[in-house]
Amino acid sequence: MAPSDSTNPAYTAVPNPGVSSPTQAEFPSPDPNSNADQAYSALGERNIRDSSLLSPGTPDPDQANLLGRPGSEYMPAPSIMTRDSTYSSLPGTPPLRGDERKSWGSGVGLAAAAEGISGAESRRPGSVRAPSNLAHSSLGWNNTTSDRLSVSDEDEEQGHITPAVAGIGAAEVQNEKPRWAEVGGESPKKSRKILYAGLGLGLLALIALGVGLGVGLTRKSTTNGSSTSQDGNAGTDNDKNESHSGTATGTATSAAPSATPTSGTQGSLITLEDGSTVTYDNPFGGNWHWDEANPFNSSARPNSWTPPLNEPWDFAKDRIYGVNLGGWLNTEPFIVPALYEKYASVNGQTAIDEYTLSQNMGNNLTAAMTEHYETFITERDFIEIASAGLNWIRLPMAFWAIETWDSEPYLERVSWTYVLKALKWARKYGIRVNLDLHNVPGSENGWNHSGKQGLPNWMNGPMGLANAQRSLDYIRTLAQFIAQDQYKDVVQMFGFINEPNGNALGMGPIGSFYIEAHNIIRDITGIGAGKGPQLSMHDAFLGIKNWYNFAPGMDRVALDQHNYMVFQDQQTGNLDNLKLQPCQWWADSTNTTFQTYGPVNTGEWSAAWNDCGQWVNNVGSGSRYDGTYDGYANKVTGSCDYWNDYTQWNQSTIDALSHFVLGSMDAFQDYFFWTWKIGNSTGSIPQPNPFWNYQLGLQHGWIPKDPRQAIGTCQAQGVAANEFDGTFSNPAVTGGAGAGTIAAADSSSFPWPPRSFTNIAAGDMDAIYQYTQTGDVITMPAPTFTSPGSTATIDAGNGWFNANADNRKAYTPIAGCSYAPEYSAATLGVPADACGAGLTQPTKRSQSIQSEKKAAFPAPTKPPSRR
Repeated sequence: MAPSDSTNPAYTAVPNPGVSSPTQAEFPSPDPNSNADQAYSALGERNIRDSSLLSPGTPDPDQANLLGRPGSEYMPAPSIMTRDSTYSSLPGTPPLRGDERKSWGSGVGLAAAAEGISGAESRRPGSVRAPSNLAHSSLGWNNTTSDRLSVSDEDEEQGHITPAVAGIGAAEVQNEKPRWAEVGGESPKKSRKILYAGLGLGLLALIALGVGLGVGLTRKSTTNGSSTSQDGNAGTDNDKNESHSGTATGTATSAAPSATPTSGTQGSLITLEDGSTVTYDNPFGGNWHWDEANPFNSSARPNSWTPPLNEPWDFAKDRIYGVNLGGWLNTEPFIVPALYEKYASVNGQTAIDEYTLSQNMGNNLTAAMTEHYETFITERDFIEIASAGLNWIRLPMAFWAIETWDSEPYLERVSWTYVLKALKWARKYGIRVNLDLHNVPGSENGWNHSGKQGLPNWMNGPMGLANAQRSLDYIRTLAQFIAQDQYKDVVQMFGFINEPNGNALGMGPIGSFYIEAHNIIRDITGIGAGKGPQLSMHDAFLGIKNWYNFAPGMDRVALDQHNYMVFQDQQTGNLDNLKLQPCQWWADSTNTTFQTYGPVNTGEWSAAWNDCGQWVNNVGSGSRYDGTYDGYANKVTGSCDYWNDYTQWNQSTIDALSHFVLGSMDAFQDYFFWTWKIGNSTGSIPQPNPFWNYQLGLQHGWIPKDPRQAIGTCQAQGVAANEFDGTFSNPAVTGGAGAGTIAAADSSSFPWPPRSFTNIAAGDMDAIYQYTQTGDVITMPAPTFTSPGSTATIDAGNGWFNANADNRKAYTPIAGCSYAPEYSAATLGVPADACGAGLTQPTKRSQSIQSEKKAAFPAPTKPPSRR
């Protein structure tokens, strides 16, 4: 039962704009005569909504604002990533096999490592933050395996394909228009029946081809000393989850060896999930592994300097080179503009976020969104990511992958299928996953990527606590799933909430939620290294320093910062000045955080040095740079025409932007670029927003082919370093002594529920809405794997790792009660008689209540064939 508009006379509810569920008879279908250009131009290049707080002024060297992506009524507070950052010098050349440093941060120039590489150990250096002469070497990090660092003319002569376009035509890379919406041609899936009919013969042929060409189809041994068995299994105990209760139907713990190759290295032939084949062109010593008889083998690795999935990740030494898969399972207009343009205006409503997009899709919702999930990110992207020298992805997902309530128009549960695909592909290519819950009910920040653009109604206003209660249930559901033995090797980080807006919500309520979420997750996983993922905790745009002393006993928590310099007054100066700013702004603070707090990663950043682009500042908002953003008519920096179209960029621009990117990588050290790719637009510039497109930058030279090339950039600029000594001062942050112990003072300072919100006084907290814990908990379904030559299924987990952990009933509306609207209650007064007001909720799990498994949703409906 979903919340509904309250009839309480204490306030006037904001009405729902209309029928919101595609199952309702009056749900609108797209107007075939709608014109996207007219729909969006009618917005007048201004914000959709009034903005009471415009962008702050140009930051001075001591007060640099580093803001979240879109503008908002609530602009984030200044971050500590200021331009007075200075990197104290790293003396000398560090030893490649030294174990004492987390990061060389820029301590040594690229030319310093030529001798060290030749003596590198066969596994990887003790600290992968050592320097290398990557720009001019034909060898990889590990000389013993002759890893190549870049794709050269020799590769083309040998028939290899560049990593950025491995296995696909260059023209396909940015072509993300839904195929079923095109005119002419056959369905991309139509030929699969023929393919599968001849699969047996084809696989035998592939084996013969592999032997004849010597393309490396042999099974690989793991690097931890254990040999692979004849069937390609790694001999680990990761195949079966012994911790959860319940038994999967028809489970099988062993199977006959697969008849097809199960692993490979550079040059090997891979059969993709869709039945097509591609040559594995990874010049960095990576190996893939996939065996249908053992789908939870975790022996793959993306490159020679990254440990295989079944080996521990050391946050003090190993370095995160990551990208976000933004816009895939949680759409954003500036990432997938063509999808929004197709449904730009329906019944007078403009699509500005996934809420309005879903409404505008009408009866096409399932087909259109499924086609987007199927085509925007595929297995080939994971191959490219590994081949680009990257080793992590951040996977943003929406809460409607779990469930929706009646008033929410989103496509329910279908995207979970693609979360599972992502985990499968990540395992196959050795890529670690930071699972990011990118939005929660009510919106944690009011921005379009939170589901519905407007004001935050999470931990804010009379519905703030109720929305947070739902959020905790979803965090619990995801934690139970990813803690299972089958998935813990792949999902090694969990960002349990993305970008709560601290300027609007305050640190107190956010901190209370963080501690409660931590306690729920660790009650499930247990305490200490190896027991569940590292948790990623965003700084809420309040500045990293404000979290250094926050609940230091929390178990395995890394700080997350999102650093952009464009959502404010625009930077001025020539390209030579712009390219130097990342090191000047951010380098020092990274090592300071390592020393003072512990692990930190930059979960989002981009190559943008201005805010030009299509819908970068929300749909119809224009740009600060050219004065079309609200309030910037008299502060024009220049024209966006040049910056919007990368095909106009000259070599000087590309070189400067490349230096800007290298400086960012070197300053952040552990990072996830936002984002891997930008979909096409139907407008005059088919490939918009080039600053934000890692894949495009790889192809055209402003993103390095090898991210290690960034090491030494800041030091070469003369930016000194505050060197990290390789030991975190608080062992709890990596599961050591004291982990899991929340001090009484911290619990008292940040109680659950919070004592107050920024707009709800402490004395009124007992008068706001709450849900009640009488609902069925949600257990997410696992994929189905069938043993080759058998009808038995392989144990993929039952979705609930620890049945003895936090297994209280789920939050649900009180029957027969009317709640304020989920997304539009923030400014309403305190209600006189709110549903659930004053409820005392259980604070400890109930041992007598067992989890109830929700039936798996049916497989996604296939999109129609092209006509």
